[in-house]
Amino acid sequence: TEDMLWTIILWLGQLGLCAAYRPIGYRPVGYRPRSMRSRALCACTDADTSSPMQKLLGINRNTPEAKAKQAEWAREQMEREVPKSTLSGASIEDRQDFIRQYIASERDKFGREIPWAEAEAEIDAWLLKQATFAPSKTSATDVGLGVLVFAAAFGLGLFFAAKQ
Repeated sequence: TEDMLWTIILWLGQLGLCAAYRPIGYRPVGYRPRSMRSRALCACTDADTSSPMQKLLGINRNTPEAKAKQAEWAREQMEREVPKSTLSGASIEDRQDFIRQYIASERDKFGREIPWAEAEAEIDAWLLKQATFAPSKTSATDVGLGVLVFAAAFGLGLFFAAKQ
């Protein structure tokens, strides 16, 4: 009976995972049903792009206020990633100076004349990549906690396997 209980628990867990990947009411973007009854259901959900899980948990990441906060956060992270000096040792005061030096460097090294807007976009792309590159942000504490969680999960697996 204990084996049957574990089988039922695992089966329900798998069912839950399957339901999490395909929430109730999910319809592909280009899907248009043929019956009139299901068209009425689609008509009321087409304007709302949030998933049922987002509605249930109150997640509002697609609202204009949330997107503005995300952009503000990204700008703050990018400002922190502006280097203090170039590889040649010249100091960089701020983002504007960084763009100015980048334009001069491109002109000197590659003979490439780039407009301010293009240089700014390239610098922003590089800064965003630096700000969101997870391995460079990993600390010794993160690695230690990961090892600890792995050891605990492995130990629990051995413990439950030994009980049988």
